[in-house]
Amino acid sequence: MDFLTSLVTFAKKVYHVGMTVVMLIPLLVTMGMDDIIPTEVIENPDATNPHIVSYGEMEISAHRSGAGIAPQNTLMAFETVLKQNDKFGVDIYEFDVQVTKDGKLIIMHDLTYDATSNAVEAFGRENVYANELTYAEAQVLNMGENFEIDGKYPYRGLRGKDIPYNLHVPLCEDVIDYIEKNSGKKKYDYIIEIKSKGEDGKRAADELQRIIKEKGLVDRAIWASSKQDVSNYMRDTYPEIQRSANILEVLQFYIYARMDWDLETANVSYTALHIPYGSSAANGLINTGTRQVINYAHKYNIAAQYWTINDAEAVEYLAKNGADCVMTDYPDMAYETLKNMEF
Repeated sequence: MDFLTSLVTFAKKVYHVGMTVVMLIPLLVTMGMDDIIPTEVIENPDATNPHIVSYGEMEISAHRSGAGIAPQNTLMAFETVLKQNDKFGVDIYEFDVQVTKDGKLIIMHDLTYDATSNAVEAFGRENVYANELTYAEAQVLNMGENFEIDGKYPYRGLRGKDIPYNLHVPLCEDVIDYIEKNSGKKKYDYIIEIKSKGEDGKRAADELQRIIKEKGLVDRAIWASSKQDVSNYMRDTYPEIQRSANILEVLQFYIYARMDWDLETANVSYTALHIPYGSSAANGLINTGTRQVINYAHKYNIAAQYWTINDAEAVEYLAKNGADCVMTDYPDMAYETLKNMEF
């Protein structure tokens, strides 16, 4: 049985590799053709997706709640952006969630606490995973420990009672409540990525779905996961929540777009693309930000939202090509860039 199991596993790998190569052939054929596909921005008057915006009104999302201006994914970052939004012009908050050992949904990007906090010191070892600690146990951590700005680490060394309330590990529900309570007349949207994997990822989806529905955010939230099994679980279990395409779906979409195939034949169920642009897109070999690609997305009622856009040139390029949103660590930069643009 072990031999047969190994043989079946090998056969599956060969099959998937073969299918990937077949799918990549059109991609390779069309690579570099951006300059010979002149096209104008074409808006879809029949689009019903609330995350598709009119040309010239591209939205700004604070990536990891504004990782370049305050410690990422902390309440401090959310507070900073919200209280000074005349400076940042944020329309959407983007952040990541995971489940703790006791099932609490926290806001955190990396699977371990090591890179952003004092976890190695606090627990005497490396690789302190989010799902290994209860929410209460994680409260000893300073989530601003390794935040750097202008060559300095303003929150390094804070321990115990010296850690500000807004630099502890935050609960997703608490942060959303804070934003909703303090946003005034403005209604922010949310892009929320589940970082937990496997069964933890499904537990995270269950809890996030509860929060989204209880807070009345079904029309304002898009969730995502790069983990295929978690993304499939989200799609099949909670189809009422708007979902971003997973990695394989993005690859399929891009090939269909470049070949101008009918996407309806693929029976897609996502409403947004969360995709890289520039050097982040296959090391710069693939241009996902062309007008042709964005027009194609809008034709099929899909929003085109890009990460992580941290330079003004890229912001301007995507805005002129009709993108719906840029996720950026520096929303103030994006806001100033858009203010000075002419369409």
